[in-house]
Amino acid sequence: MRFFAGAIALLVGTAVAQDGCNCNCQLDDCLQALLGVSPFLAEPTVADCRANVWIVSTVSSERVITTEIATATSTNTVVETSFTTITVSTQSAPLQKRQEQSTIPAYASACTDYAHYTSACGCIGIKEGGTSYFHRPGIETVTYTTTVSATQDLPTTTTATVSAVETQLHFKIRVADVAENDEAQNFKGWYMYTVDETSNGVTSKRVAFVNNANQGVIFRAGSDGKVLGGDGTPFAADRTDARAEQVYLQQPIAQQILVEHNFDSGSKVVSGRLEANAGTFSLLAIGSNARMWLYVSKQAIDDDKPSLGTVGPVILEAVTI
Repeated sequence: MRFFAGAIALLVGTAVAQDGCNCNCQLDDCLQALLGVSPFLAEPTVADCRANVWIVSTVSSERVITTEIATATSTNTVVETSFTTITVSTQSAPLQKRQEQSTIPAYASACTDYAHYTSACGCIGIKEGGTSYFHRPGIETVTYTTTVSATQDLPTTTTATVSAVETQLHFKIRVADVAENDEAQNFKGWYMYTVDETSNGVTSKRVAFVNNANQGVIFRAGSDGKVLGGDGTPFAADRTDARAEQVYLQQPIAQQILVEHNFDSGSKVVSGRLEANAGTFSLLAIGSNARMWLYVSKQAIDDDKPSLGTVGPVILEAVTI
């Protein structure tokens, strides 16, 4: 933390010396609260700053492309027009448009007022005037017209090929508030995020849950329904071939293997699945320490409850942002 804070102070001082910059970045308690104790900025801190000083812009996620083909001949000047419509559907969930918020997070209570807080956000690189783009259902119509002329009174055919660009849906994942999750009552509404766990000198991003929407990790899914971290990071799990596996959000390391998670655009349910020698791991459970597990059976979850406090299986849902 001291190295990172010192580096910012040094950079600010250098900019003033070289360019005459009238920067207002002072390493006070407010800025220190945003810098935190890690050499790298915390993702929730960056997300909070963006939510306060950036504008949200929504983009249509469904496009209707109409190709109009006009065929004409020079002998009888008859023009025949045909239309071909190609619709690309992304099966996006409903998205809500929102403006930037104006709330100082609890961890930044050292900031004297909102202007002080947004100024500190600017000092860590999140300046006012930025824009976050999110996709929502809508229809954008684009029409291409092609005219073909012939010197003879003969039919002419033109074929148009249009390539569609897939739209990614971004969302957070939380424990659904449904009757099926009554056994996990204490975790209803909690959001999926990661915690660092170190074993044998190796640090992994363990999947867990937190009762704070701002700390929830952003995920994405394409038309194939495959769920990845917002930056494309996959899920992984230990392959111990026991009755339960720990789940991580990272590229597999050591003996870990990839775990497929899927998003159902209709129900908004997010599920995980892993095939291993011990069977099919598809039941999600949460331990007393809020860590997520994949189990092979309900009985296995109940058997581990005395030692791990596991409850489940739980149903997870996608929440659009």
